[in-house]
Amino acid sequence: MKTPLTLLAATLLSLGALHADEPRWVLGSPLVDAEATLEGKPVRLVDPAIVRDGDTWHVFASASGGTVWFAVKDLSKRPAVRELTRLPVERCFVPQVFYHRAQQRWHMIGMVPDTTGRWPKMAPCLCTNANLNDPQGWSKPEVLDVPPPQDAAKPVKLWIDFWVICDEQKAHLFATSADGRLWRAETALDKYPHGWSAPVLALEGDFIYASHTYRQEGPEAARYITLVTARGADTADADGAAAAKPPQRHYQQSYTAARLEGPWVPAAATAAQPYAGTANIRRTDALWSGDISHGEPLRQGNDERMILEPQPPGFIFHGARRSSVDAKAKAGACVGLLEREKQ
Repeated sequence: MKTPLTLLAATLLSLGALHADEPRWVLGSPLVDAEATLEGKPVRLVDPAIVRDGDTWHVFASASGGTVWFAVKDLSKRPAVRELTRLPVERCFVPQVFYHRAQQRWHMIGMVPDTTGRWPKMAPCLCTNANLNDPQGWSKPEVLDVPPPQDAAKPVKLWIDFWVICDEQKAHLFATSADGRLWRAETALDKYPHGWSAPVLALEGDFIYASHTYRQEGPEAARYITLVTARGADTADADGAAAAKPPQRHYQQSYTAARLEGPWVPAAATAAQPYAGTANIRRTDALWSGDISHGEPLRQGNDERMILEPQPPGFIFHGARRSSVDAKAKAGACVGLLEREKQ
């Protein structure tokens, strides 16, 4: 007869075993390259987010202290856009976008600089819009009244990259504190976006920021997966050869849990075995530096449950890419799209 501890161990082992569906990716030319402009001026894009509405992909990113947007039907077109649109969300940036079914509005979770001294430098915020195709329809940021994280032994000096996901009873807000800690607050569905609890420590690891969390359905039970940016030694240079002194590259780790409350266990969480990193990416465009930062997988769903298919076809991210015309120029920030390697 299996004991409860044996059953728990088996469950955690099952949740962490991603070898069967561990992705392998292909990286080609940028989705948005260094030639893109905002109001006619060069712009640096980071923190991309993507959501699908009907037959259109909507891409959001941080730029110039705020958030920009563009829409495209065909992600195979490169670059997807040359001119970006600034959203009227003031200083809200690092966006997450989903459709809130109960309110029948699109929600953008982001962060704004804290001017009150209450939060560790950044505060979570919410903007809403009735029509995703109307970039001027976004509301001004509303600061979410989430209590700041407390840890007397190791005070939180900064928390960033806010993310909301809902289960059957609650809305959960996650944030990283740029020091290998992931925090979680919650509120009842009928109180969202208000009524948040004090954040609790959800996970500690060697990641640095940007935990993005999803629900994945399974044959027996659903699981949750969080993808987070970490920094580790690169295993190969741009040509695939072993590096004498491996540089530190950003890559994507994954952790899984049966419930959003945890416990979270490592799945693909090392540079040698990443969710997305140089160890499992084949580059057809060698100008990329190898950094895979702040990514989000492509998914068919778009609501607050954040449902992700078991094998997402792509993964949007920001990274650095060298110029194709000036070998001495410093690598510039670009938005890229990893595509799942066809077997």
